[in-house]
Amino acid sequence: MHADLLIRNGKCLCVANDHVYDWIAVTDNNISGVGYREEYKLIFDSIDRSIDANGNTVLPGFYDSHFHLVQTGLNSLSLDLSKAASFDDIGDLIREQARLTPEQPIHAKGLYPYNLKEKCFPDRTVLDKFCNDVPVWVTSSEFHISALNTYGILYYKIPFTIGGIELDSKAMPTGIFKQQANVILRENILRSISNSYRLDAVKGVLDNAIKHGITTIDTMEGGFLFCNKDAELIYDYRDTFPIDVNLYYQTSDIKKVKELRLSRMGSNPFIDGTLGSRNAALYFPYADDPNNMGELYFTQEDLNEFLVECYKNRLQTSLHVIGGRAIELAIKAHEHALNITGNTGLRHRLEHVELVNNSQILRARELGLVFSMQPTYEHLWGGKGKMYEVRIGEHYKEANPFREILDSGVVICGSSESDVTPIGPTLGIHSAVNHSVKEHRVERMEAIRMFTINGAFAVFEEKTKGSLEVGKVADIVILNKDIMNVPQEKIKDVAVETTIKSGCILYHTNELCLGVNGHD
Repeated sequence: MHADLLIRNGKCLCVANDHVYDWIAVTDNNISGVGYREEYKLIFDSIDRSIDANGNTVLPGFYDSHFHLVQTGLNSLSLDLSKAASFDDIGDLIREQARLTPEQPIHAKGLYPYNLKEKCFPDRTVLDKFCNDVPVWVTSSEFHISALNTYGILYYKIPFTIGGIELDSKAMPTGIFKQQANVILRENILRSISNSYRLDAVKGVLDNAIKHGITTIDTMEGGFLFCNKDAELIYDYRDTFPIDVNLYYQTSDIKKVKELRLSRMGSNPFIDGTLGSRNAALYFPYADDPNNMGELYFTQEDLNEFLVECYKNRLQTSLHVIGGRAIELAIKAHEHALNITGNTGLRHRLEHVELVNNSQILRARELGLVFSMQPTYEHLWGGKGKMYEVRIGEHYKEANPFREILDSGVVICGSSESDVTPIGPTLGIHSAVNHSVKEHRVERMEAIRMFTINGAFAVFEEKTKGSLEVGKVADIVILNKDIMNVPQEKIKDVAVETTIKSGCILYHTNELCLGVNGHD
């Protein structure tokens, strides 16, 4: 028997069970053997190439189960404000960008207002001090708030009558856009970007994803906060990408999804907003805005009607829910749709699910819902003094209860929601294992499964991908350390050494060894 590739001297974690193999072989596109010690010499009479894993971990290729591929690409070419700690920092970055690209509009992304000394979003009067002769567009890290300078307000011509435009005491726009106004502003700006520019940006992101061991992406494109051109681009080019890209078209247009012969719909409708923007629908007031409990973007009746149609058409759905009231609305709508149609087994998803309670977890399990969650939120925003505590006070201790969810039997698939958080499954694994609240922490293998076999399960691919088993597609990642034995606080520092997609080596940091006389 022939093997194209042998990975030896590794700790090859099956992840579908507790088996840890010493080697794994690949023939054509699939895993053709796994085993211990030098058993491969008895099985394979010739081996083209081999990689010595040096005792490090070998895993199935990573899934990132909630991604914004086009926006990550476009934002990678935008001005990054994620490290800004004050308005002065923002000003320095904008002035430098204006110097580098004179007479060009400035698109700035990734602003975390809760990281700023001023603790608020910069309005047009602030932005005007930094640049007043070209449009400046600043967007928050989760895309739910935008700001324009005065030039930008006049340039992009957003009507002042649209809901979500913040006005000052003189009924003049402050330059801050939320809700519908933010959606329209984003759509107007993003629609003008060419597909060739979009595609080049996407290719750069995929190269970066491959370096992080990602072999499958579930991407949420189009609708609400994003441009439908994004979804159309991914739909048209998805078969040309070097890794697998599953499109979740963010739309409520069931007919269009059916016409495209897609089996799933993206996280539009959004049921609520975000904690960072204070519009996630909570059961309690925001700690830093006591008159506000967030908002729901759907009525129960409307969401019930929408989900019934999705169930009837056997379309998998993914609903954006963060606050407890939004989660409750979604679960009630799923209960209603299941009762009306009786259609099961669709593995409907709830995206984010940050403030879910025990009762909701148990009901989600009975419905067979999958939770698509972002552990890196906890690394960035969880714990004392960080954004969760600023926004929701002591309720931060209730956020992202991974331990309770898994113990209740609900499947969690992990993701970055790039580029809301950085690309990097090992950072996600680290964050789940090192949750800021100890009671919510999970074991390393449980966290690894979130980004492998659970990701495959969430898109009905667990029979062909997501674990190291003979016959499955050879999507494989070799790490530069033994992730099961590095100190817990160092998991985030584990890097990818090799990424293999369908038996093809897409990324490798060292020279490959060649087989000699049929073996190493």
